[in-house]
Amino acid sequence: MRKPTQLAGILALLVAGAVPAAQAALKPDAVRTADARKTNAYLSDGLVVGGDRAIDEVIIKDIRRAANAGFERVVIDLDATRFGEPMAVKRPPYFQASVTGDEQRVVFTIWGKPKLSFDAQKVQAAFRKSANLQKVELLPRLDDDSWTFVLGLKPHQSVEVFELSQPARIIVDIRSSAGPTQ
Repeated sequence: MRKPTQLAGILALLVAGAVPAAQAALKPDAVRTADARKTNAYLSDGLVVGGDRAIDEVIIKDIRRAANAGFERVVIDLDATRFGEPMAVKRPPYFQASVTGDEQRVVFTIWGKPKLSFDAQKVQAAFRKSANLQKVELLPRLDDDSWTFVLGLKPHQSVEVFELSQPARIIVDIRSSAGPTQ
């Protein structure tokens, strides 16, 4: 049974149109668990889940991008707080990344009562330079327990989602099947 906050997040996404109703009923083989390292397992459709459900106070410090040979990397930098004091976390909080190739986007939802601590204009400006992304949509928080944002992909992209530690971060590598990344 899902927690009420998870159901609220899923319902909010469906109402907001961030996840089509057809995607809400995923087949179990379309759900992958995020690896703790890069494996070059790119996908065009499906759901990637990861992180630690026990983390309940997370700070999203930044969302940044960088071009690499053969792919573009998006990094979600994270911290946490305990009793109001910043602290490092070993893993990201629980997250879901819904990849929809026909809609050319990745919808991210991060749980753990996320607090946004980044400059949204700086993030938007950095993503304008992307060779593989059309846009990043930083959605308003609809629920105290989670936050959702969308990476709009250019045509013919596939992604790999994984998590890294020390420091905790979520990684999205985007590869074009149409040609090399610039």
